[in-house]
Amino acid sequence: MSLFKEGSRLQVPDELIILNGKYYAVYNYTATSGNSMPLVVDVDLPESFAEGALETAVAYTEQTFADQYGYAFFPMFNLSDLKAIDPENETTDVDWLLENVENDLQKKATTFGKEWYLDDEVQQLFAYGAITGEDISPYLENLTWFKDHNAAQRDWITLVYNNPQKAQEFINNNYIALRTQMNQLGISGSGVDDLTRQLAGDIAQGNIDSAEASQILSYLIDPYKMSMAGGVDALNAGYRGYVEKINPTKNGIADAKALITKYLGVDAAQEFAKNGIVEQYAAMLRADADLGEGVNTNRETIMEQLQTAHDKLFPQFEGSQHEMWSAPMYRNFMAITGKSALSNTDKKNVDIISQKTGGDMTLFAGEIRNNYEDDPTYADQVLGAMTNAFGSQDVSGVFTGQSLVG
Repeated sequence: MSLFKEGSRLQVPDELIILNGKYYAVYNYTATSGNSMPLVVDVDLPESFAEGALETAVAYTEQTFADQYGYAFFPMFNLSDLKAIDPENETTDVDWLLENVENDLQKKATTFGKEWYLDDEVQQLFAYGAITGEDISPYLENLTWFKDHNAAQRDWITLVYNNPQKAQEFINNNYIALRTQMNQLGISGSGVDDLTRQLAGDIAQGNIDSAEASQILSYLIDPYKMSMAGGVDALNAGYRGYVEKINPTKNGIADAKALITKYLGVDAAQEFAKNGIVEQYAAMLRADADLGEGVNTNRETIMEQLQTAHDKLFPQFEGSQHEMWSAPMYRNFMAITGKSALSNTDKKNVDIISQKTGGDMTLFAGEIRNNYEDDPTYADQVLGAMTNAFGSQDVSGVFTGQSLVG
C-alpha cells in the first residue's frame, strides 16, 4: 500500500517506526565511509499519510533502534522540512539532496580535512543543514568528533563552516611557505607536491604543528634519522606513503667522504660508499647540524672511529692520518715514475708499499722501481733520464735486451 496520500511530494521513507508513542520516518543514507546511517524524521504531518499507513509502523525502543541501526536514536528534522529546494526541479527529494551534499563534502574534504569532513556524524549534520536550511554552527560542539579533538582542530571546523574563504587562504599561505622551504632544502621526488598540500592542510586544521611538520620532513628525506628514531613506525601514519616518493637528502655526503679520505684514503671512501657507512656518517653529521652551530659530538665520534681504523690498517703510521703521510709518498711516486697524476690503483699500490717500507724513502723508491719497471710511463721516465745522461747515444737497448757495448 502507498504510505502517503495521492499527490504528496514527500519522499517515501525506508521504514516507518513508532517510538514512545510518536511516529518517525527513517531514511537510510549511505555515507562516504560506506556505512549506512539513519536519518530520523519526526512525522509532524500525519494527515499526509494514506488511511491505515501509520498502522504499519514498526515499534522500537531507543535501545532496539540502536541495536538495529547501529546509531543512537536522534530525530534530525521534521517531515514538513522535506520540501523542494531546487528551483529547477520542484520534485527534488531526499535522495537527490543527499547525493549533492555528499559530493560537496567529498570536494571540501580534499581541501579542509578528510578525517572530520567524512566523519559519519559530520555528514549527518551537514545533511540536516542542507535539508532544513538551518544554521548548523550551534550544533558543531555536540559532535563526538568535536568533543574528542583539540582546540585548534575545533577552531578549524568552526572557521571552515563560518568563513571557508579565510580557511582556504590559510591553507594557500601554508602551501606557499612550505614549498619555498622545500625548495631551499633541495627536497625532491614524485610526491613533493602532494606532500606539501597535505602538510599545509594538516597544519591549518590543527592536526599537526610546525614542529611535527619539520620532523615529518626530516624523517622522509633522511632514512638514517628515521631508522635511528625507530623506523617507519616513528613517522606520522598519515605520511608513511611518501617514504618511497621523496628522494633522500645528499647533505653531509661530501663531508663524510672527505673525512674518510682524510683518515683512510680514497679507496676506503669508495668502499664505505658501497656498504652504507658514508650515508650513516652523513646522517650523523646532519644530526650535529640540526642541534645548532658549533655542535660536533657526532663528528668527533666519527673521527675517533676513523683514527682507530687508520691505526689498524696502517700501524706503521699510527697516530697520523692517511692524507698526512701519503702526500709526500704520492709526490715521490710521481717523481720516480714520471706520472703527472695517480690512478686509484696507483694510490692503493703506494699505500701498500708505504706500509711495507715503513715510510723509508730509500726503500720506498726501490720498491716503486721494482713494481713499476714494466710500466710504460716509468720506462719513458728512465729512458729520458738516461738519454740526458748519455747525450744523443741510443739507449733503447736497455729495454729491448740489446747491448750498449760494441
